[in-house]
Amino acid sequence: MQKLRHTINAVFVISLAVLLIAGIVFVAGQALALITGQGDWLAVLNEAVKGPACIAASVCAIAGFLLSYKTSAKQNNPQQEARTP
Repeated sequence: MQKLRHTINAVFVISLAVLLIAGIVFVAGQALALITGQGDWLAVLNEAVKGPACIAASVCAIAGFLLSYKTSAKQNNPQQEARTP
């Protein structure tokens, strides 16, 4: 079970990195295209970067959900303290 959790964690981290890089490229490219007045660049960015960024966001969201859904065994079995009257 720990190996599965580590695999999901790796998928989460990798997809998050891809998402952040794609987002930076997308926004910076749009800003550069607007500053230079190149409308064609906007279409190219929309076709080339937007799709992979959305896929990475979906994978990241699913992996994040799975990581939060199954907590570790240490968190599931908290030690109870003895109560004193």
